[in-house]
Amino acid sequence: MIIHDIRKDSGSGLFFGKMYAALFDREIDVVLHGDGEDYLRYAEQCGEYFNHMPQELLSLLKKYSLRYCEDMRDYFDPEFPDVPEDVNVDTVLHYTRVNCLIIEQPKNSHIIGFGVEFSCDWEREHGMEWTIRDGRALYVGDFMGISPWYADRVYETQCRSYVYEGFSL
Repeated sequence: MIIHDIRKDSGSGLFFGKMYAALFDREIDVVLHGDGEDYLRYAEQCGEYFNHMPQELLSLLKKYSLRYCEDMRDYFDPEFPDVPEDVNVDTVLHYTRVNCLIIEQPKNSHIIGFGVEFSCDWEREHGMEWTIRDGRALYVGDFMGISPWYADRVYETQCRSYVYEGFSL
């Protein structure tokens, strides 16, 4: 099992576990919005997908993360910038720390969908979030708990996502 040490949070009713995030070479939390054999099997598939994400998707997520970072540059202290000027798609994730994988109850258990929460140097208060469904990046931006199960139009019109070329703060 990739997800281990699963325990129920008495206050929220959510379940929490741990997993090794291969891309980031560290143990992370996993937030589970359910339990049961079918759901846990689905959660395992999400964890596996995250650990073996297609290179094309990862490249896009880095590109969108860099767009988010550069958009926040106007808010950096010019004397002590949070991220150096030469950050690029190959180095942008060096300024992040993955915190947890968030797996909701799926609307369709044949489609992988999840969120990822990060801390990041360019937005210390709100961090960063990736939302992925069916092999597509749907949302990259500050952490807002964006579900992977919204209708597609919601990501473009309501979620303030750096996935879309025209978006900027």
